[in-house]
Amino acid sequence: MTGKTVLIVDDEPTMVDLLTTFLTMKGFEVHGVYSGQAGLDTARQVHPDVLLLDLMLPDIDGFEVCRRLRSTPAFATLPVVVISARTESEAIERAMQAGANIYLTKPLRLPDLLNEIEKLLP
Repeated sequence: MTGKTVLIVDDEPTMVDLLTTFLTMKGFEVHGVYSGQAGLDTARQVHPDVLLLDLMLPDIDGFEVCRRLRSTPAFATLPVVVISARTESEAIERAMQAGANIYLTKPLRLPDLLNEIEKLLP
């Protein structure tokens, strides 16, 4: 799968670097940012094919980022994969209600992530 754009929003630089390296090797164009506001701004600029979103961000949390994107017609159907260390059912339910398509927990298995992304993209 090549030519698709992935936006990673995670405040952990090592996570952004790991995902960027892995997905670039798989043929994706990758943009990584470290805050919710940067995620919203970058989404508007690059119109990604899929969003990888952490929940715990320094400014706007991932729940709100997802809600704001979903309320915008251009991003109403953007595939959103939440990747979070939060494993409690309340967080998973809130993320899905905010508009996430998939919820994966850290530590993340990269082959599982790739499989989920491929399922979401046409």
